[in-house]
Amino acid sequence: MAILEALNWRYAVREFSDTQLSDETIAELVEATRLSPSAYGLQPYKLLVVKSPEVKSELLPYAMGQTKVRDCSHLFILTVNTTIDAEFIEQHFAHVEIERGLEAGALAGFTQHVKDVMLSMSAEQLQQWAENQVHIALGNLLTTAALKQVDACPMAGFENQGFDEVLGLTELGLRSAVICALGERADTDASSAERKVRLPINDFSLEI
Repeated sequence: MAILEALNWRYAVREFSDTQLSDETIAELVEATRLSPSAYGLQPYKLLVVKSPEVKSELLPYAMGQTKVRDCSHLFILTVNTTIDAEFIEQHFAHVEIERGLEAGALAGFTQHVKDVMLSMSAEQLQQWAENQVHIALGNLLTTAALKQVDACPMAGFENQGFDEVLGLTELGLRSAVICALGERADTDASSAERKVRLPINDFSLEI
């Protein structure tokens, strides 16, 4: 499916069928999310894939009545690291050195530059920065899903603390940021017939 056709096809699904996505499809969506760009390549987030009906049902009370959290095939939960410090940055660039076959310490200068930039932020600013990065990954996920004709619904309206408790995220040094239900739209989902509404191109795109 061509990219613009796919983006016009997709919408925020309100009601999912009981169709289960294949392991191959989920693996491709996970990989597309993993390959997303992030500032300095730091990827201050991790992805949780929830397939278990029992876990999805446990999460439902914290989903503000959105039953698609329970009914979707898979629920992707994008989480952000709660600690972004010198060690986190150093570990990242040590990994880069290994992956690129560089000598240990070859990126020491750039590592220090990144630490100077990142660690000048407050803890609150770092968390906001991490959430901005995770939304880039979400966009990649949604576009890939559309190209594969996998239905999706991104959601920020949920109780983060409840999700974190059910999933044990605090112990993992993570905090839920945004979720995305994936699967196949139900025939009864009235939203599928609604016209996609966006700003007219002349109002949206300004040339200077």
